[in-house]
Amino acid sequence: MKNTVYTGIANDDRRIAAELQAMGAFDQAQADEKSALVKAIEAAGEFVTWMRWKGEVGVYGCRVGAAHARRVEALAA
Repeated sequence: MKNTVYTGIANDDRRIAAELQAMGAFDQAQADEKSALVKAIEAAGEFVTWMRWKGEVGVYGCRVGAAHARRVEALAA
């Protein structure tokens, strides 16, 4: 329980703090954990990014120039 001054009167402050604690004001929120669906979607996105990266290296021979090469291809199309 937090020792916060609400009124300056010790008994009232303890009573207010006890009532706030009973209402759950000082409860710690559970840590947000990603659901299995979100984890699966993120894994699929990372896999697609990896596949794209592998394709760019295979086609262009390096990763550094891939963004420029895509831009040039887009302008030509």
